[in-house]
Amino acid sequence: MSEAKIPSNYFDMTLEECRLVFDTIDNLVIVDEQGRIKYLSPGMFPVVEAYNKRPLPDVVVGKHISEVHPASKIGNAVEHGRFDETCFYFASGVTNIAKIKSLYRDDRRIGAIDYDIFTNGQEIKDFLDKLTGYAEKGFLNLQDTFQSMYETSKKQHAIKYCVADIIGKSQAMIALRMQIGKISESNSTVLITGKTGCGKEMVAHSIHNLSLRCKYPMIEINCAAIPESLVESELFGYEEGSFTGAKRGGRTGKFEMADRSTIFLDEVDQLPYHIQPKLLRVLQEREVTRIGGGTKPVDIRVLAATNKDLWKLVEEGRFREDLYYRLNVVEVHLPPLMERKEDIPLLVNFQLKKLSREMTKEVRGVSKEVMELFYSYDWPGNVRELNNVLEHAMNICQGDILELEHFDSFVSRVLEKRVHVDFSGESPLEQVRARAEAEAIRRALELTQDNRSLAAKLLKISRTALYNKMLKYGILKR
Repeated sequence: MSEAKIPSNYFDMTLEECRLVFDTIDNLVIVDEQGRIKYLSPGMFPVVEAYNKRPLPDVVVGKHISEVHPASKIGNAVEHGRFDETCFYFASGVTNIAKIKSLYRDDRRIGAIDYDIFTNGQEIKDFLDKLTGYAEKGFLNLQDTFQSMYETSKKQHAIKYCVADIIGKSQAMIALRMQIGKISESNSTVLITGKTGCGKEMVAHSIHNLSLRCKYPMIEINCAAIPESLVESELFGYEEGSFTGAKRGGRTGKFEMADRSTIFLDEVDQLPYHIQPKLLRVLQEREVTRIGGGTKPVDIRVLAATNKDLWKLVEEGRFREDLYYRLNVVEVHLPPLMERKEDIPLLVNFQLKKLSREMTKEVRGVSKEVMELFYSYDWPGNVRELNNVLEHAMNICQGDILELEHFDSFVSRVLEKRVHVDFSGESPLEQVRARAEAEAIRRALELTQDNRSLAAKLLKISRTALYNKMLKYGILKR
């Protein structure tokens, strides 16, 4: 209905009355056309915290919905323009059914709302019981009672990671969280790519924990950690007596264990070449063949991860081309930390809070100099390296702020990478060493804002030695 057709006397409410109505609607979320939060009902707070496994930020208005409630499907609806949809949420112990509708002004979409039809599993069960009763009395003709469709999704195992653990406000991270939301309910095979330390395992868990398969534990396999002679029996199992040393009763393979759930193949590039055809068959036929036994159908979803260029391995003859295409149905790529340095403050804050809880010591943050150092570094080990650096500093720090002096070994690594020495020239070794030493001193002084005592400590020399070297290299005039 356009505004021109709306009667002028249809609305008579104050702002406070509107707020009361909004607060009464079960789990109401309102976002603008960009997906930024305009309103989040108080009833949503425990729901979102149950999904995220941590408290909400102090301020939610103005933040993108994926930052506050990554599991919400309203962000995908805004992005793709699909509204008036009934959405089912069965993840992380939360069960609810919601409705997403668009907001218009002058026939232009300006946002969307998401509100619950049913807020928990008990309400769903009560509704289904009423439907069943009506059907038994002949008022409704239902082929099913639907009770089996809405089983509780509370998991019997602890959640290791969820999508809320994917920290970052960069466009890459927002897009990643939204992509996970889109593909979570699919059964398509996913290939997760990215350098070491980017969080591929976290993404795999997030996909699984947002899916309907989350009621069953995800089966994880590190393909590089299994001896080549045991890979086939580990993955596919075997029957009793199929080979010398086979256990009585045989053994269930990982793929059978993952029936009705998800299996995660980490470092899939390390899978032996002679085993790859069997994995291909599982992906194609959704059936497993035990060693010495027959085939068995399995209902699984396969997630695979690699830090290698799989296509390059195909060209080198080390990975099957047909398996590559079967694995790479949907690709989720994780950008390295050096490509999203704007996320570093959030990652630092998140990790410090986590470490403070684990180590029972309160550290509020890092100094300005430390943050500048973090921005200047390329982080080849990505988020994992950042977390390890912070944990090392936490063990040394006695105060509530991490300073440069708590990052001695890390500062040394940064300085080494900053010193570029050209060994192809004709300069004697002493001159090359002198240039490198002078550059290290300049960089140390820059990092410490000309604090000579701290710079000397970082360089692991005395203050007097630093003074003399500064004179020697012309950094300090006589």
